[in-house]
Amino acid sequence: MPISTLLMDLYRRNVQLYGTIMLKCRPFYLFIIFLVFLHIFIHPLPVLRRVRNAYTYKMKELDNDEMDLFFVSAYYYGNEYSFYENQVSLTFLAPRDAHWDRRKIIVIRSNGSNSVLEPMKVHRATPHNICKFVTITGTVTLKDDLMDLEILVNKNIAGLRYLPADNKQRDLVVCTPPIYNNVRWQSILLIAHIYARFNGHLQLYLSNSKPAFFDLLEELKRHTGISVSPFPDFFGNSQLDEIEFGGITVASSDCLSKYKSSASFIAFLEWDEFLIPTRFSSFFDEFANFFESEIFVGLLEYKNSKGVSKIVSRPFNIGSIWLNEPVERPYKLKTKKMGQNTSKIYEVDESVDLDSMTRGKFPGAEDLKSSDRQAIARDIKKTISTPKIASILARLRNETIIQCSKSYATYYTSTTSRLVCPGAYMCNAPRNYTCIKSKTNFKLLKYTTNFYQLESKGFESTVCP
Repeated sequence: MPISTLLMDLYRRNVQLYGTIMLKCRPFYLFIIFLVFLHIFIHPLPVLRRVRNAYTYKMKELDNDEMDLFFVSAYYYGNEYSFYENQVSLTFLAPRDAHWDRRKIIVIRSNGSNSVLEPMKVHRATPHNICKFVTITGTVTLKDDLMDLEILVNKNIAGLRYLPADNKQRDLVVCTPPIYNNVRWQSILLIAHIYARFNGHLQLYLSNSKPAFFDLLEELKRHTGISVSPFPDFFGNSQLDEIEFGGITVASSDCLSKYKSSASFIAFLEWDEFLIPTRFSSFFDEFANFFESEIFVGLLEYKNSKGVSKIVSRPFNIGSIWLNEPVERPYKLKTKKMGQNTSKIYEVDESVDLDSMTRGKFPGAEDLKSSDRQAIARDIKKTISTPKIASILARLRNETIIQCSKSYATYYTSTTSRLVCPGAYMCNAPRNYTCIKSKTNFKLLKYTTNFYQLESKGFESTVCP
C-alpha cells in the first residue's frame, strides 16, 4: 500500500477522534467560558487591571501622593548646539514607589503653528530605595525648534519653564554638592583661583550660609568667574526631607544637564578637592592626552585620600549621575585608573591658610610649573587685598561651619546598622542664626495636576532654624 494512502487513512481517523472528543466535552468547555464571563461581569475592574498590568510590568495604581512630580530644572539646546541640537534635558524628583522611570512621560513641543508629541527617555539616577524620593532625569530630542514646552502624564498636561543650556566653551567643569553652611571658605578661595588659571569652571549650589561666606562668593564670581546657583533647602523642607544628603544627586544631575554641551570634560568633586594639570598648561590638553593615549577610554578614575573614587569624563559619555559617579559606565568603553604618579586629587586641609596661599604653599603647588604657582599666589593676593574682600575675610575668621558625622562618600560603606535615609539628623547645625538662604520653592504648575516646578528668586537674608 502506498505511503500516501496510509497517511490519508491516519489523518481521517485522527480527525474523527478529535471531533468526537470535542462533541462530548463541549458542555465542559462552555461551562468554563461561562464562568470566566460571569467573573468579569461581577468583578470587572480587578480583572481588567490584571490584564493591563500584564502589559505594563505589573505596575500598580498610583496613590494621590505618588503622582507628585517635582521638576528642578529644564534645559533646552537650540540650533547652536551641534551634538545636542533641539534636545530638552529635565531633572526632577519623584516618589520612590511610583516607579516613574518605567512609566510613560510625553513631551509636547510647540513652535507656534503646531504641536508634536515626543516620548521622553527617562533614567532613574538614585539606584536604591532607602529614601522616599528619588532623582530622575529625562531627555527628549525634538525635530524642530522649541517655543513652548508641556509635559503629558496620565492625561494631565502642564506647561514647563525652561532655560537655555550653557554655551560658553569650557575645558573643565567641576560640579560640587550643595552648600548648607558646611564649607570652609579657605577651600573655595583657593580652588576658585586654581580653576580660573587653567580655564576650569567651578559650579556651586548654595542653599544657605553665613552672610560673610555669601559675600565672599559674590566677590569670587566677579574675580574668578565661578557660578553660584540657588538650591532648595531639602534639609528644612518637611515635604521633601527624605532626599539623600540634601540633594547631592539633584545638584550633580542639574550640573551635568547644564554643561554637557559646553564642557569638554566634567568632574564631580567635593569642595575641598581639586585637580591640576601637571603635564600640560591647560585642563583640556591634560585630559585629552589621557583619553587619547589609549583607545576606548571612557572615564578617568581617581582615588582620594579616603579611597573614594572620583571620575573625570566627557559629558556625552555619562547618561545620569548618582552622588559623584555615573549610574552606568560608558558602554564598550573602559575606565582608566589614575595612579598617584600620573595625576591625582589634591585636598585642602585645615593647615592651608591665607599666608600659605599667598606664598604659593598649598597642596599640589610642588607639581605645578613655577610660573603657574606664582601666578596663582599672585592672583589670590590681589583678590584679598581689595578693601571689600579684606573686610569680608575679617568677618570670616571667627565663623564656624556645620559639622556632619558622616560624608556622602563613606556613608553607605561605613554604616553597619540598618540604613536609613541620610539627612539633616547627621549634621550638628546651630539654631536660629542669621543666614543667607536661597529663595526657592516648588510651585504647583496647574491645579488639576500634581506637577510642581522649582521657582527661584535669588537669595534672601533670614533666620535659619
